[in-house]
Amino acid sequence: MSTIPTTLDDRPVPYTVVGGQKSRACPEGLPVSVVLLNRGSRLYRARLLADLERIGFDSILSIEAGSETPDVESLSGRFPQVRFLFLKEEVTTGEKVNLGIRESCGPFVFVLWNDQKLSTAALSSRFFERLSEQDFLCTAPFLSSGGGEPVPTLLAPAFEGAGLRILSLTPQKDGDKTLFPFDGCGIYSRERFVRLGGYDGTLPDPWWQKMDFGFRAWLWGEEIRMAQALRMGYEGVPPTEDTTPGPSYGRFHLKNLAVRVREDGGMLPLGAFPAYLFRASRDPFRAAGEFRAAREWVRINRYRFRWDARSVVDLWEPLAP
Repeated sequence: MSTIPTTLDDRPVPYTVVGGQKSRACPEGLPVSVVLLNRGSRLYRARLLADLERIGFDSILSIEAGSETPDVESLSGRFPQVRFLFLKEEVTTGEKVNLGIRESCGPFVFVLWNDQKLSTAALSSRFFERLSEQDFLCTAPFLSSGGGEPVPTLLAPAFEGAGLRILSLTPQKDGDKTLFPFDGCGIYSRERFVRLGGYDGTLPDPWWQKMDFGFRAWLWGEEIRMAQALRMGYEGVPPTEDTTPGPSYGRFHLKNLAVRVREDGGMLPLGAFPAYLFRASRDPFRAAGEFRAAREWVRINRYRFRWDARSVVDLWEPLAP
């Protein structure tokens, strides 16, 4: 049994830093820090960093895996305001986002990938004034593929009988609700993200880690919405997700779908254990330990719950076919 984290500091990630000699303690221009996640080829990274520098971002963190490479040495000389964070162990994507946001400053943190490009026209001071006024947990971008086709990034939950499915739709207007930010990218409110506890690093499956983040956010009264003015594109083909229920599904279910909300807050009823045991298909003693851990986590956070899963799904009901 592993303890479910409740804060960003519950699962510290060791790292070293290269570069950033000219970075300021906090951004003085745009009120946002950048966290750059890396995958695959680094072909477009220098161009993206140049675009971010030209827009005026003063605080940029690039999350790296493994040891320092020759291209980082070159990039740190070319972009002295960029800090390269080298992880000393393998972690999930959500933990990389947690680390980046924890180490950032300013009220907003813009998370994106090295294989994405952005429209600079959207990121004006007025745009960030609107973000402050709206006060969402995360503002997600409209995304397009390398060929310019819209990516269905509006993720809407729906129940089919007792089962849950996610509809992937193309956003139509500014302010559309989405269950979680597609590919984890978007502009996060740092304060709200920290208060939520970030992504759960004990969930190794990327899909269920994002599902847990999104459901928890809406269950706790947070909002994640699309911004038509924030447009980004992939340099190539958008990533695909493995939505198969894996090892992470059981914990996701206990933390979100099985919680009931009463006048005195959220609770995970003991009656939910038999169904979990059947679904988990594992040793009863291990399943009981996992259930106790989830029940304790819900108890600690009981006053954070504003909705149950059915109420959250109902927010998207008109979109269901």
